[in-house]
Amino acid sequence: MGNKTALCSQRQKSQFFDESISTNSTQSSLKPKCGNRGVSKDDFQILKVIGRGSFGKVFLVKKRKSGQLFAMKVLKKHDVLKRNQIEHTKAERQILQHVTSPFLVNMHYAFQTEEKLYMVMDFMNGGELFYHLNKERTFNEDRIRYHVAEIVLAVESLHKAGIIYRDLKPENILLDSEGHVRLTDFGLSKQGIFRDQENQAFTICGTPEYLAPEIIRGEGHGPAVDWWSLGALVFEMYTSRPPFQNMNKMQLLYTIATKKIDFSDIENASADFQNLVKRLLQRNPEKRIGGGEQDADEIKRHPFFNGLDWDAMSRKEVAVVFKPETSDSKDTRNIHSQFLNERAVDSPCQTRFTESQRAKLVFDQFTYTKDQDFYLTTTIGTD
Repeated sequence: MGNKTALCSQRQKSQFFDESISTNSTQSSLKPKCGNRGVSKDDFQILKVIGRGSFGKVFLVKKRKSGQLFAMKVLKKHDVLKRNQIEHTKAERQILQHVTSPFLVNMHYAFQTEEKLYMVMDFMNGGELFYHLNKERTFNEDRIRYHVAEIVLAVESLHKAGIIYRDLKPENILLDSEGHVRLTDFGLSKQGIFRDQENQAFTICGTPEYLAPEIIRGEGHGPAVDWWSLGALVFEMYTSRPPFQNMNKMQLLYTIATKKIDFSDIENASADFQNLVKRLLQRNPEKRIGGGEQDADEIKRHPFFNGLDWDAMSRKEVAVVFKPETSDSKDTRNIHSQFLNERAVDSPCQTRFTESQRAKLVFDQFTYTKDQDFYLTTTIGTD
């Protein structure tokens, strides 16, 4: 995250972290179901660095007992506290546990030490969509259609749970070894926003290039902001750049909120593709496709997706249009070399905490084991 007084910071290009903006905290609405049976960092062997962010690193790790590979996100508590991100961090932890979808990254374990927080999640060795877009520059419409369909299903699962994602961008879209999409990084997501209720979010947060105008204007926002971000993403997949760019972030935000969008870069695309992008990038959220009561269903019916079997897509039964190159589960060729070349060590923190800081840095009910959650859910029942 950038400095809290700044409107925004540079876009992040590492797995599982963001460089988004935030000027408020997110309140939690979910209660954890269970605790942890003693899992700690000693249960994992660190293999490689696969990402880095403002608060720490993401490691490729192997569980010593089973040999299973995971991505372990490590956050420094001092930085979480310093940047006023405690509630955001708690929200991410809760969303990872409580919302399940074939198109969202799963959390398997969560635990903490006095200095750090650890979240152990699926390792997606297909890499970030950002990595592939940066490498290939543009995608054809068939590939865009497939990726976007899975992204729509992922966002739909969040909206049905009353969650606005608020940080849809290529860096937060991972691919598994088969080429299927998984969304990650829910630190800026807002819980408790349902379409049948008249509640809205007012926090100004997200990555500037993908921010919906209503967020920038501070008018209050709902799930429709995710569909604007999808429009910016679809535009970028076709042209290799977001529809709005400016090194001056204040000017960028002003442009998004007020200036006419130049669609000349997609004029050679099919009419259905152009129409979808224009309807997603509709400044009025009430007129934006997906912005009404039907949410994702309205997008699914758009002619760009004609012939697509959405039920089969949701079961991952439609043949992928792109499969990342991988040789085995440990293959990291789709991870940027700048991270792989780093020393793979979970270094101790040098920060000394005051007693009041220590009290704030105990994250109640943070620990989690997926196996235990499954046991409790299937034998006792959900909350």
